[in-house]
Amino acid sequence: MLYIFPFIAWLAAITSAVLLAALWNLGELSRRSLLVLLGWFLLAGYCQFLAGSTAVGAMGLLLQTALAIYLVLRWRLGR
Repeated sequence: MLYIFPFIAWLAAITSAVLLAALWNLGELSRRSLLVLLGWFLLAGYCQFLAGSTAVGAMGLLLQTALAIYLVLRWRLGR
C-alpha cells in the first residue's frame, strides 16, 4: 500500500458509505438496489481490508473505487 498517503485506501470506502446513505435517504435507491450495492460494498471492503494476499487487497480496492465512481455518477446524473 502507499505509505506516503496512508489514508488513501479509506477514501473510496468512506465515499461509498456516505453516498449509499445519502442516496438511500434521498429515496434514490430501492430496497433491492440498496441490498445489491451494500453487498458489493461489504465484499469489496472484506477483500480490501481483511485479505491475506496483496492481489486480493488490490482487487478489493478496485471494486471499492468502481462502486464509489458508480455512486457518484448515479448521484450527479440523478438516475
